[in-house]
Amino acid sequence: MAKQKYHFDITPHIVKQLGEQLVPDEVTALLELIKNSYDADATYVSIEINTSGEYVKDNVFYPNQKGFIAVEDDGFGMDEKTIMKSWLLISYSNKRNQNGPKEKTPEGRTPLGEKGLGRLSTQRLANICEIFTNKLNEQGTHIAFNWKDFEIEEALSDVNVKYESFNSKKKKGTTLLLTDLNNSEVWQGKNLEKFKGQILQVISPYKENRPFEVYLKVNGQSIELDKFNDGLSDLAISTFDFGIKNGILTISGKTRLAKFLGNDIDSKSAYHNFVEVDNGKKLYEYLQNKISDLKKSDNPYFINFERKFDLDIDIKLEIFDGEKANPGEFSGTINEFSYKEEQLKDEDTIKDIFGKFESYRDFAQAQIGIKIYRNGFAVLPYGIDDSNKDWLGLSSSQTKTSFYDLRPDNVIGYVAIDEGTNYELKDKTDRSGLISNPYSRNFFTLIHFVKDQINLYQRSIRRNYNDFINVYKVENSGIKTVNQAFKELKDTQAKTEDVKEDFKKAKSQVNNSIRVLADTSQKVKNDPLFTTDLEKETAQRIDSLTGELKAIESTLERLETVIAKTEKLNEVIDILEPKIQILEEQLTNFSELASLGLTAESVSHEFASIADRLAEKASFYATKLQGKKLSDSDIYVFIEYINTTVNGLKTQLKHLDPALKYNREKKSTFSLSEFFNEEKEYYKSRFEKQNIKFNILQEDNFSITVNRGKLVQIIDNIVNNSEYWLIERRKNEPQFIPSISIKIESPWIYISDNGYGIAPAVENQIFEPFVTTKPKGEGRGLGLFIIQQLLDSSGCTIVLEPTRNEHKRKYIFAINLSNIIVS
Repeated sequence: MAKQKYHFDITPHIVKQLGEQLVPDEVTALLELIKNSYDADATYVSIEINTSGEYVKDNVFYPNQKGFIAVEDDGFGMDEKTIMKSWLLISYSNKRNQNGPKEKTPEGRTPLGEKGLGRLSTQRLANICEIFTNKLNEQGTHIAFNWKDFEIEEALSDVNVKYESFNSKKKKGTTLLLTDLNNSEVWQGKNLEKFKGQILQVISPYKENRPFEVYLKVNGQSIELDKFNDGLSDLAISTFDFGIKNGILTISGKTRLAKFLGNDIDSKSAYHNFVEVDNGKKLYEYLQNKISDLKKSDNPYFINFERKFDLDIDIKLEIFDGEKANPGEFSGTINEFSYKEEQLKDEDTIKDIFGKFESYRDFAQAQIGIKIYRNGFAVLPYGIDDSNKDWLGLSSSQTKTSFYDLRPDNVIGYVAIDEGTNYELKDKTDRSGLISNPYSRNFFTLIHFVKDQINLYQRSIRRNYNDFINVYKVENSGIKTVNQAFKELKDTQAKTEDVKEDFKKAKSQVNNSIRVLADTSQKVKNDPLFTTDLEKETAQRIDSLTGELKAIESTLERLETVIAKTEKLNEVIDILEPKIQILEEQLTNFSELASLGLTAESVSHEFASIADRLAEKASFYATKLQGKKLSDSDIYVFIEYINTTVNGLKTQLKHLDPALKYNREKKSTFSLSEFFNEEKEYYKSRFEKQNIKFNILQEDNFSITVNRGKLVQIIDNIVNNSEYWLIERRKNEPQFIPSISIKIESPWIYISDNGYGIAPAVENQIFEPFVTTKPKGEGRGLGLFIIQQLLDSSGCTIVLEPTRNEHKRKYIFAINLSNIIVS
């Protein structure tokens, strides 16, 4: 008896299950078929969906079917051998490449398909699948099969596949015909409108980002992918472009003047009075003085900027196999839209394309979200479904950080990646996002970095705009300080007291005049027979004058209410004055306490390190003791180690002590050389462990009188920041020897390091709050802002010196202590 040959097989039903799991909906299924046409080097793909008609263009194996989907392209087509592999050998794909980028098509495209399962998407759409295809000037091949057969046959090889050759009328290309539709209602009624919105999102509506033409017709109605998109982009209140090329990330943006129009009456009034009157000329001069890389823009935009960041220097990225995991070059656009009709009142585009403002608003709100497009096709689900509209976390930054940031309901944009260039960014099997790996994580780090830099720009221009408005209000009123404002209020109240009696007399006189004139007019009217024409004419004039006096009387009555409120100004002043003083004190306390927190953070880290080392030594000698191997010399060494550790703890506490609450108001006089020698001792063990050189250069020593803890906090913030970036540079360059230098030269302290330096893109905003290039969770962007506040409280200043290092970046912080120097 012959031995049975054991082997694996698979039921056709498993293939059906695979298709149901891997292709979640009709839009995804259609997208997979469009990608197939792209991979075939087609210049176009035409999709016709008909829910009631019968396909009559070609002879079919399954006739008389109600409803069809026809997907036609002019790609390179398939021959019999290709069909056998690409369609009938389940999960085969000649596009798959495990190592590196895929092999390009004859026309230079990198195939988007990868898993050989795109064909299974046809079963989501219909039961019957027929393919008409031919290569250039070759005999055509026509095959057909019914997905229902996969439910009844026992083995894949038993599924019936019909086949014939035919003479094609086309030079080359493929027509995929799907009949016996599964869910016709998807393409009908309200569902059709939903489908239109979905297809507009999964296929890029941006022509420059779409690699070939896609024509779509549903029940005779054409769906134009980019009909409104160009017009919509033209209406953006702000637009931002970004891209990575040759290791440099460039972010640029443009903003309309109307962006500054506020919501409330006072804000609108300020905008119209101080900005709109000269078309933003004074505002631009003010902003340009505050933000040096700001430039005037051409209509319809007001200002623009461009900032560059070096990926190797400015942005912390994950390391993989000894180097930064570079996801590859990519680009993108984020458009910010306004739904305030007043901001777009002069735009002809709204009327020409959308008809009315409401139609523009509805269309824009239907498209919100930032999508990721790979070669023009959406990477699901980013920016598509409701739960992933805000994958960039715009709502979080808006509520936690600033009202001026990008808002999730007001932005439409995309990130464009390429299958060939960004081949390490791989889709999950179920098309529900990118597989998490070092490259995708760095990709998202870069996108979040772009978002953060745009938000910094938004905050900067808006806050400076607010300052501009306040400055011009002050110039018009002559009030420059809080004390002046209170003095003006008190003067107003005093003047009110002076005129109050005169006001009462004036009101009484007006009232009497109205009564007298009314009596005179009435006498003339009561005796018309003995009244001359002149008297009648005079009576009419009296009536007119009486009406005017009554209007004045009404105004005086309203003024009386205002005067009554003005009399209470002293009460208002008494309440406000101490509260404002408290707020000013709280701002100073905030700066000191926040800085103390940063210092304490650093000290606590050192405490933890010291405690860990002490515990490790204790464990080592305890083990020796248990093994009865502890010698007298071991005990001596351990005691010395404990003494050293205690001294280290004392050094840390001594460093923190001057900054504590009970010491914050104490001032002392000390020399800078003495101060920095003590500081050097504090940093010694930490910097030795990090192999960081710490140099104190005494060019011209001098003494100052100040709260010592405050100076400790100031120096700590700068030195800790240097330490962070020096360690980051050494990760990129293992042979790099980091160093920090402090030069004392009366009345200045110069602090610098040999790191990369300050990114030019942020060098002008470095002392503003929340400005940082550190990744989220590692930097708050508050350190230098707090330093500036602490120095300001002592009448001192800090600047970034104009000198640049070998990387053409500013790197020296200069602190001017003239105001506290001991002469």
